[in-house]
Amino acid sequence: MNHSTLACLALACISLGTSCSSAPEEPDPAWIQEFVVAPSERLLWDTTVQTLGRLGYPVGASADPNAMTITTGWKNQLSPFQGDGFRNQADVAMAFDTEKGGWFVDVRIKHQVNMALVRPLDPAYAEWEWRADDQWEAAIILQHVQAAFPAQAIFDAEREAAGPASHLAPKTSGQ
Repeated sequence: MNHSTLACLALACISLGTSCSSAPEEPDPAWIQEFVVAPSERLLWDTTVQTLGRLGYPVGASADPNAMTITTGWKNQLSPFQGDGFRNQADVAMAFDTEKGGWFVDVRIKHQVNMALVRPLDPAYAEWEWRADDQWEAAIILQHVQAAFPAQAIFDAEREAAGPASHLAPKTSGQ
């Protein structure tokens, strides 16, 4: 082999290596936020962890109750067809607002699609590509967390009891 052939081979290998390694990067985060009135920090934490587990998100060592943040493991939904299988990972952050007397709960769902042509049902052979965050899934998680707690008016001791369940309302000093 002459030097020009070797140089062409080296140039081809370099160009192939750079074009294959330019995988799309993680997209910009798309957080969804809701306001939740929970009677305690612990109850909000437990409810959020249970909701994530019930929806198939593995909660493990990346859950920090002191910082009120959770990063779950990946929830896989594999498919026998290229590009149909996907996986999601949830990031949750909770912050107390002293003025409103409740919690701002932020959820982000990272989303990847499996582009493997061979063995797309085997996670060991998966070829994950980033896609835009799944805002619908984030909204579903937030709805589940919000539904676990009554509206803020129920925690208001000064409200007037009315309606069919008024006998269950907490008694205020004026009644």
